[in-house]
Amino acid sequence: DPAEAPELPAGYTAKVKKVHSQGGYGSQGYKYDWRLEEAKKNLLRTHTTSASARALYRLAHQEKFSPVKYFSIDRVFRNESLDATHLAEFHQVEGVVADRGLTLGHLMGILRQFFSKLGMGGPPGRGQGAPQGPPSLPTLSPGITQLRFKPAYNPYTEPSMEVFSYHEGKRGSGGLHSS
Repeated sequence: DPAEAPELPAGYTAKVKKVHSQGGYGSQGYKYDWRLEEAKKNLLRTHTTSASARALYRLAHQEKFSPVKYFSIDRVFRNESLDATHLAEFHQVEGVVADRGLTLGHLMGILRQFFSKLGMGGPPGRGQGAPQGPPSLPTLSPGITQLRFKPAYNPYTEPSMEVFSYHEGKRGSGGLHSS
């Protein structure tokens, strides 16, 4: 786990420095003195957007368009104030689905399918008639099927929505929130 990136491509690094310092590609830049020493520092990932950006880059460079589905599930870290609903570490799920003729209804269907396949560990599931797994492995209860969609504004995605879900087997409120 090095503290710094071992090597950055020289041509790319020069372009990044220019865009940050002076602007370019429609940006005004940050108007500060960009430093290579700062850019080489490794830090904990704060989002998984880079995976989607790479997927979109590959998609844009296809010779002939073909429908694709890319998904990323990874651990991310934020400098957050901790409370009952916010942790500094969590898992982010992100995806790109590209095809012609897709609608918001298709997105909602993909989200419904994703949540329905999430097995929630532990009880319930060991009740009468439930499959009995080995004692060392938790039995997974059915996925989350109680969903509610709410339109939302997120500056980098269009359309955007928040997904509210409820799982009967989770103690307490049972509610889960996604956006």
